[in-house]
Amino acid sequence: MSEVRSPGAGKKVSNLAVGDESIRYVRPPDELIDQHAIDCWKTNAKLLIRRGCFAAEDVILLLSYCNAHAMMLKCDVELAGNFITEAGSGGIKKHPLVNVRNDAFTQITRAGSLLGLNPMSRVRFMNGGSDSDDDGNEFDGF
Repeated sequence: MSEVRSPGAGKKVSNLAVGDESIRYVRPPDELIDQHAIDCWKTNAKLLIRRGCFAAEDVILLLSYCNAHAMMLKCDVELAGNFITEAGSGGIKKHPLVNVRNDAFTQITRAGSLLGLNPMSRVRFMNGGSDSDDDGNEFDGF
């Protein structure tokens, strides 16, 4: 039998950084909806640039992430624990802002996952696509 490894066999390369290494700073865009979104932008853009995984194509995702974060915070303030409201027929119903907040949270989760800003996607980004923390696998000997 031959000593040639099959293509794709073995441990994956751990450097999946697809960012533009020349980017050192990205000014917050004018489309950010408020100061919370701007602060979110500054924090996360700096983090992504430091990791080496920020590219010009990511601007729209980060913009969406930051605006959704600000929208969720606005809903939280507006709701202030009041998750129900009076229905037109006299009963009670879920406050409409609860749905807006949930949509914003879903958007944060999706965009954050694509950018590597949540715990599970960060593990995948940092481990090169592998979810295991060990130093080898059963195919390393082949």
